[in-house]
Amino acid sequence: MLPDPRPYFANLVDPRRETKNKLHSLHDILMIVLCAVLSGVDDWLVWNVLLKKRSMVSTVLSLNNGIPSHDTLSDVMGRIQYEACPGFLAWSETALPSLAGEQIAIDGKTLRGSRQLGQDTVHLVSAFAARAKLVLAQTSVSEKSNEIKAIPTILAALELEGATVTIDAMGCQRYCRTNHPPKSRLCISIKRQSSYLSR
Repeated sequence: MLPDPRPYFANLVDPRRETKNKLHSLHDILMIVLCAVLSGVDDWLVWNVLLKKRSMVSTVLSLNNGIPSHDTLSDVMGRIQYEACPGFLAWSETALPSLAGEQIAIDGKTLRGSRQLGQDTVHLVSAFAARAKLVLAQTSVSEKSNEIKAIPTILAALELEGATVTIDAMGCQRYCRTNHPPKSRLCISIKRQSSYLSR
């Protein structure tokens, strides 16, 4: 069971400027979004759900200026950089303190609904712990072909000693095969026509 996440985010720097329009605490925003994601909510309209559960939510959040709008949630979370939030990784690692013996699946996906007028789609490369069902690390790439260079970055962020890392055919590229962490096993699926079958 995961512990209370609040202490792990206590030192996160608020990316917003100090103005009179800053009405909601970063702590409240983070906890609302985290609880929503863990509950399976996949859009910013969690605000509508909170309105119905305000009395319950107010027991764990301050909400001094009411419930943040979905625009506020989206705006604040969009400003937080993954690298500036080590607390989340530390919190999630309490559920899986060691990756030894675990299967870590590396895969890239295009984010559904991310294509907008004049903008490219969002491609994400993730490291997924299969047994614990946790995404351990994730990074975005400008296009699907850039997954190759993103994979070693993802792997370097994790302590993979004793783990088995699985990668699809994209991992057949020499760059990925020669940059995986030591003391881990690498399992790569290859296509029938791949030239590596003869090596």
